[in-house]
Amino acid sequence: MIGLKIEDAIKYNENLKKYVYKKGDKLRIDFKNKDALIEYNKTVLKVLFGLNVEFHKNGLIPTPINRYLFIKSAFETLKKLGIEKPVVLEIGTGHSAIISLLIKKLYDAEVYATEVDDEFLEFAKRNAEKNSLDIKIINSKGRVIKGIEELRDKKFDLIISYPPFYSANSVASGRKFGGALAKDVELIGGGKFGEEFSFKIIEEGVDFLNERGVIALMMPKKPEKRRELIIKKMEDVGLKVEVDEIKTGNRLRYIIKGIKSTSP
Repeated sequence: MIGLKIEDAIKYNENLKKYVYKKGDKLRIDFKNKDALIEYNKTVLKVLFGLNVEFHKNGLIPTPINRYLFIKSAFETLKKLGIEKPVVLEIGTGHSAIISLLIKKLYDAEVYATEVDDEFLEFAKRNAEKNSLDIKIINSKGRVIKGIEELRDKKFDLIISYPPFYSANSVASGRKFGGALAKDVELIGGGKFGEEFSFKIIEEGVDFLNERGVIALMMPKKPEKRRELIIKKMEDVGLKVEVDEIKTGNRLRYIIKGIKSTSP
């Protein structure tokens, strides 16, 4: 299992020591503290993946390992489909751009990424630049795919997103949203179960896929009904669905992949 023990992390990043405490015989970090979460995740990205990443303090802090496992699942499917050197679109790359950075670092892919928040957009661009990774980061101006001029007439082998999945009345709280308050732009989703943004990705994305192309979305365990609705939507637009399950620590995530094919 890929990961970085706290004992090893503090060897690489002494700043982590001030957030470490002992519980029994084991070292622990208070991950409800956003500064601690940022320092640990920066260390994981540097040590395991050779990436130098900065995080915006007003944004959600993504977990690098489950993003890596998400990407790995998607690219295993591309490999089975015989797709090499894929053209990839990430929808909603966020301030860290971790998914796009990992894809460009680990795979031979042409990568496009969208973001709507101006501050996050600049952070994402700086993260790509400081790692010398050629990622085309685009201001979506509130659009999903259609109507984004830079993506007009483009076709992709993989459209990937960890989409927002919050209902309209979601309110940020330190415990619920990755150790700190989140921006309103991150707390979208729509629908009873937060499924509507994912529906838009599927509905628009299918027209931007190459044959054998894949739409890959990551979802939390609950509610199960949201996953069921997303799977049904993929099937309704003619995609063949595969579902993978990944676990990091106590977190269970589901990777829902819709494959475009002309085969019956």
